[in-house]
Amino acid sequence: MVRTGEGTAEPAPARVAVCTLSSRELVGPLARLPGVALAGTLMTANLGIEEIVRALARDHTVRGLLVCGRDSPRFQAGQSLVALFRRGLRPGSARIPGATGHLPVLRSVTRREVEEVRARVELVDLRGERDPLELSTAVAALLSAVRDTTAGDRLPAGGPDSGAAPYAPPLPAFGLLHPVGRRKPLENGIDGFVVITVDRARGRIRLRHYGSDVTPRHEMQGTRGETMLLGLLEAGVIEDPAHAGYLGGELAKAETALRLGLHYEQDLPLRPPGRPPRRGRPRTTGKERTTVADVPALEEFLTLVARTLGARGTALDPHTPLGEQLAVDSVRIIELTVVLEEELGAELPDDADVARATPADLYKALMG
Repeated sequence: MVRTGEGTAEPAPARVAVCTLSSRELVGPLARLPGVALAGTLMTANLGIEEIVRALARDHTVRGLLVCGRDSPRFQAGQSLVALFRRGLRPGSARIPGATGHLPVLRSVTRREVEEVRARVELVDLRGERDPLELSTAVAALLSAVRDTTAGDRLPAGGPDSGAAPYAPPLPAFGLLHPVGRRKPLENGIDGFVVITVDRARGRIRLRHYGSDVTPRHEMQGTRGETMLLGLLEAGVIEDPAHAGYLGGELAKAETALRLGLHYEQDLPLRPPGRPPRRGRPRTTGKERTTVADVPALEEFLTLVARTLGARGTALDPHTPLGEQLAVDSVRIIELTVVLEEELGAELPDDADVARATPADLYKALMG
């Protein structure tokens, strides 16, 4: 929140704070009103509310808080702030009871701070009101009310204890996450599959969603990967977070290719125009190999397949269909096909059903 005036060590009259929620345009006009000590927006039901609590805890001259402006229907930070003043924190928890906002949990302020602010500050709930004249009248009325209530009180302008430094809560620590995980089978995350291409003539990214029976379902065109992914999520086309992450990465690649003039192929690295997609050995079939050293042993082949499918260390049964041993979706199949071609210099037949084939069948098809 914006501090509109600095206090002194002398007794000061009661003042008020104003929270305009997501209505930024109200901050300036209301901050300039007489008696307003703090004014600002509120966007989130956790970090934003924590900032308000800390600001109010530092300034004991503030005895009233006016909440106004538009509350985000998605995050409902204003509703959560009002719930905090009405009910405090849940016993034994940092969660705000009755709050409907997104993650209404306050981790970096203490229960003592919250209760002190609730006891001292009177909240007036005018959510939805955005008329500056109406709000000016409301601020004046709140200021008059809190000054009448606190008449004769000596209000320190500093923090929780007169002359003491403001309370500084310990900074929350980050939990360590590791970049690992495995996508679910495709049918669990999306109905069908998605094909992404770059239309350079029109300067657009084209995304087409097909059903499992290869019938057209949806088409989307755009220039920004982020907005296209959000459109997919909003339409309910994709629900699995892992596949959302995959599509987000592919759309980001397509956007980069569109902006920088690179060549884009789904599931392959970006490359300059005209450069072949792979370097090194030319593609061959197993029958074209001339030395025994070129042919990997079956055990080495099984290790390569398991590693590529995200199951490093798994002992694959060469005679059990691959799809019955590991999660194999269309994305993994494409990845495996590319790796096998790169590593072995051979192509799988176009009609190869990787998920239903056994590793031994794939080995035979590649080696000839």
